[in-house]
Amino acid sequence: MHTDTTAPEFVDLPARAVLTVDGTGAPEAPAFTSAVRALFAVRAALGAREDVPLEGSYSQDGDPLRFDLDRPDGWHWRLSVPAPPPAVPETVETAGRRFGAPVNLRNQEPRQVARLLHRGPYADEGPSLAALYSFVERAGLVPAGPHTEVYLTDPSTTPPAQLRTLLQVPVSRWV
Repeated sequence: MHTDTTAPEFVDLPARAVLTVDGTGAPEAPAFTSAVRALFAVRAALGAREDVPLEGSYSQDGDPLRFDLDRPDGWHWRLSVPAPPPAVPETVETAGRRFGAPVNLRNQEPRQVARLLHRGPYADEGPSLAALYSFVERAGLVPAGPHTEVYLTDPSTTPPAQLRTLLQVPVSRWV
């Protein structure tokens, strides 16, 4: 199946507060589904009304710079959504308990990322990720952490060929 990608670009992302759930394993596993439900339920319980995309940062077997699309059982993930103001740790923790997942409030530092838009099934992201990492290397930068996927379409209502996912890699200069 053919997927296309947009040209990679560098983007500066601002600092922001996010709600997160950390876990391991494949996205088809119950823990992943529970984490997604809890994030959106806590966000709504805190007063958020607008729709926001789910974001997931992925690494492999505890190595933040490794990721194997073919071995999802070894994935370590952090799912996140923007936190509504004025979320505070106590209200997030209380709401998270009600929805059955350890939801945390974290401050995400400002950062520069390389990103591109992947179109098509998640299983076909390999060439898009390779293009993104190659773009980072050609620019004389290095990955500064795990890649993040920003899900712009809902996989429960969008055919796989029409899925759109922003792939992002945080970057830094050579040390």
